[in-house]
Amino acid sequence: MLFHASIPAQDAETAAAVLAEIWHGEALPFPPVPGAYVVFAGDERATTLEIYPAERTLEPSAEGVAVGLGDPRMGYVGDHVAIASARPASEIAAIARAAGWRVQVASRGGLFDVVEVWLENRYMIEVLSPEMQAAYCGLMTAANWRGLLAAGPGPQASGGVAAG
Repeated sequence: MLFHASIPAQDAETAAAVLAEIWHGEALPFPPVPGAYVVFAGDERATTLEIYPAERTLEPSAEGVAVGLGDPRMGYVGDHVAIASARPASEIAAIARAAGWRVQVASRGGLFDVVEVWLENRYMIEVLSPEMQAAYCGLMTAANWRGLLAAGPGPQASGGVAAG
């Protein structure tokens, strides 16, 4: 099951608005990534699309993914997917490590956790164990996100660039 994906756009706000209209959903700011928006489908699976400014990248850090402007020579990109797994986090991590890939459990602003699997040590896939899925699905609704936005600065990505 796919939970969300991030995609690049030259005009993230407009792209999010158009996709929200197509889905009969809602587009809201996405503070963890400066200049980004999140589109809520409003379905029972908490499906979302994160629309990132095209120049943003996702890069590994000790705390979890960091948002950056990237160094093209490193091969990092600004898109990713979040998928469900029936396996516990420890098994997910063991499988990725056996492939020689970077892997770590990381918190997303204290709201939910993911297992970051860095496919070929370059492309991030967020894998959610059953426990992680429950937390994610309980949080990722447009109504809950509006509440988080109203409450203050909201979740932030670790490291990387500042807002702007």
